[in-house]
Amino acid sequence: MLTVWLGKTKRIERLGLDLAVLVTIVMLVLFMLKPYLLVRLEDASLDTRFVLRGPRPAGHEVKLVLVDEPSIRELGRWPWSRDKHARLIEALREDGAKVVGYDVIFSESEATEYLKGLGEISQAAGLEKKASSELQAILRSKMEAANTDAQFAQSLHRAGNVVLALPLIVPVENIATTKPRFPEAPEFIHKALFMLVRESRSGEALEPYQATDSIPPLKHFADAAVSLGHVFSIPDLDGITRHEYLAIRYGTEQEYYPSFGLEVARLYLGVPRDRMSLILGVGVRLGEVVIPTDQKARMLIDHVGPEGSLPHVSATDVIHRRFPPGTFTGKAVLIGASALGTYDQKAVPFSANFPGVEKNATVVENILHRRFLYRSVWADPTDFGLILLFGLGVGTALTRMRALQGMALAVSATIGYIVLAQYLFVAHGLWVGAVYPLLTVGLVFTSVTVLKFMTEEKQAKEIRAMFSSYVSPRIVSELIKDPEKARLGGHRRELTMLFSDVVGFTTFSERRTAEEVVTQLNEYLGAMTEVVFQWNGTLDKFVGDAVVVFWGAPLDQPDHAELAIKCALHMRKRLEELQAKWRAEGKVPLDNGIGINTGEALVGNMGAEGKKMDYTMIGDHVNLAARVEGLTRKFKAPIVISEYTLEHIKPILATEGDPDSGGRLGHILIQGLGTVKVKGKDRSVVVYSLRTLNHNEPSRIVESESLAPQEIESER
Repeated sequence: MLTVWLGKTKRIERLGLDLAVLVTIVMLVLFMLKPYLLVRLEDASLDTRFVLRGPRPAGHEVKLVLVDEPSIRELGRWPWSRDKHARLIEALREDGAKVVGYDVIFSESEATEYLKGLGEISQAAGLEKKASSELQAILRSKMEAANTDAQFAQSLHRAGNVVLALPLIVPVENIATTKPRFPEAPEFIHKALFMLVRESRSGEALEPYQATDSIPPLKHFADAAVSLGHVFSIPDLDGITRHEYLAIRYGTEQEYYPSFGLEVARLYLGVPRDRMSLILGVGVRLGEVVIPTDQKARMLIDHVGPEGSLPHVSATDVIHRRFPPGTFTGKAVLIGASALGTYDQKAVPFSANFPGVEKNATVVENILHRRFLYRSVWADPTDFGLILLFGLGVGTALTRMRALQGMALAVSATIGYIVLAQYLFVAHGLWVGAVYPLLTVGLVFTSVTVLKFMTEEKQAKEIRAMFSSYVSPRIVSELIKDPEKARLGGHRRELTMLFSDVVGFTTFSERRTAEEVVTQLNEYLGAMTEVVFQWNGTLDKFVGDAVVVFWGAPLDQPDHAELAIKCALHMRKRLEELQAKWRAEGKVPLDNGIGINTGEALVGNMGAEGKKMDYTMIGDHVNLAARVEGLTRKFKAPIVISEYTLEHIKPILATEGDPDSGGRLGHILIQGLGTVKVKGKDRSVVVYSLRTLNHNEPSRIVESESLAPQEIESER
C-alpha cells in the first residue's frame, strides 16, 4: 500500500505542477489585459514604497513663501489686493532671489470702487477745467496708488525673474489620440512655448494631453513676467497625485507648454529656452539634464515627505521683512497659498492635505537634484519574466516540499522580492513591478497548498488507518508528515526484535473457561501494547499469547536496541503490577519470557495486495530472536538478549568507575548464560540474562563461565 501512496505522491506533484502552470498562464493573461484593479494596486505599491522609505532630506535651493493662517490673520482675507503681491515680489527681489514662481492666478483686473471713483472725479475735473494743476496732480497720484494692477506689473518688470501660473483647460477624456482643431492660444503666451519638439523613434503610442482653452494672466502681467508655466494637474484615478505633466499641447500640433515647476527649474539652472527640448515618449532635455517621462509626457514625482517638508517662510513675514537677510539669496522661491480653504489641496503618498504649490516646489527640487523615478522600458518584459520565474520555479519547488517548507519558501520569496524592489526604489529610483510577481507567488502557493492539503489529508487518513495499530501515535504523526520515511515494499534494515510469550499458557487456558482466558489475556496484551507504544516500538503481530515487536522501522531509530531494552524492563515491571492485581482478585497471575536480538531483516508490507497485507519482518535474525525468547524457559530468566544486542547497548551502559560511559542505561545486570547453538543455525551465539538492579547499584556485565557450545532446541 505504501508503494501505492508513493505513486500517489508523484501524481500529486504532477498535478501541483500543472496547477502552477495554469496559475502562471492566468497571471500572464491578466498582465497583458491590465485590469483596472491590478493597475491601481501597482500604483498603491509605489505609495507604500514612499511610506516605507519615509521622508528624505530636501535640498536647500528651493524655498516656499506661503500665504498661511498667520498671513491671513495679519494681512486680511484672501485673495489679497495686488499691491500686497507687489510688496512680496519687491521683498524677494531686494533679498536676491534667483527666480520666483508665483503659483497664483492673475487672470482678471483688480478694479476697486476707490479707483473707479477717482477716475470719475478726475474726468469731471478735466471736463470742467475748474481743477487747479495741483489738484489734478493729486488725483493722478491717488489714481496711481489705487491702480494695484499697475503696481504689480511694475514689480514683475523690475524683478525680471518671475514665472506666472498659466491655467490650461484639459478635458479628461481628451487624451490626444486624434488631432482635433482647437482655438489658437493667445499670442502673448507664446513666449513660454517649447522651441524644440520631436517624437521618439520607439514607435510607441504617444498620448500627450491636449488643452482646449486657457485662463492666461493679464497681458501686461504676462509681458512683464520672465515666463509662464502651466499648472494643469490631475490625480490618478485613485485620487493620489504621482505625476507632473511636464508638457501640455495647446494650439497647433507642435505647440507644447512646459509646466510651472519645469520653467522655474530651467530659469534657476540658467538653461536658455532654445536648449530645452521635448522628446515625446522619452523625456525633456534641459541642457545636460534629461528628465524621464512616459507616453503622456508625465514625470513621476519623488515626494520629499508630508506637507511642510520643504523650507518655507510665512508671506506676512516676507512682506514685513521679518526674515534674516540672505534667506532667499540665490534661491528658487515659489509663492502660493497654504491656509485652510485657500489652496489647491492634493493627496500624495505621505498626506491627503498637500498644498499644490509644495507639489510644484517638489518638482523643482527633483529636477535641480536630478532625483528622478524611473519606470524602465524593460518594466513590462521584466514583469513578464518574473511571472514565469515565480509561477513555474516556485510552483515546481512547492510540489516537492512539505507545507512548512513551502510556506517558508513562499514567504522568503515574497519578502526577498519586496526588499529588492524597495532597495532599487530607494537607492536607484527604479520602480519595478510588485503586484504581478507577488500575486503570482501568492496564488501559486495557495493553490498548490490547498491541493496538497486535500490530497494529503486523504493520504494521512490511510496512513493513520494502517499504522495506528502498529506503532505509537508519535510515529504515525511522523509518517504523515513525511510518507517517504515509510517507503517500504520490502527492504533491508537493521532492527532490534522483541518476542514475548506467556509462560505455561496452554496449561493456564485448559483450566479456565474461554471467557476467563480471553478477558485476562486481553488485559495482559493491552498493558504490554501500551508499554510498547510508550517506547515507540512497532507492533508486528499477536500470535496467540505472544507479542512480536521491533524497532528501527518504519522510522529510522538509531537507538533501537536501547529502546528495546527499556521496553522489556518496563514490560516486566508492568507485569508485576498486573500480577499483584490478579492475586488480589483471586486470579492466577500470568508470567512471560522476553527475548531480544539485533540484526538485519527484511521489513515491509507483505501479503496479498488489496486483500490482506501485514507490515512485518522476516529473516534469520528474526528467527534467532524467536529462539532466544524460547531460551527463557531453559535458563529460567525472564529476559534474554543476544550478544548482538549487547554490542549495541555497551556504549550507553552507566558502569561503575567509567566516567566516559554514556550513562543512559543504568542500574541493570547483564549476566552471561553461555554459548548456545540454536537448532537450525550454524553459528554459535552468546546469550545473556537481563534484570533490573537497585538504584544505588551501577550497571554491570557478568560474563558466563567458559561453556562448550551446546545445541539447544528452543520451544520455537
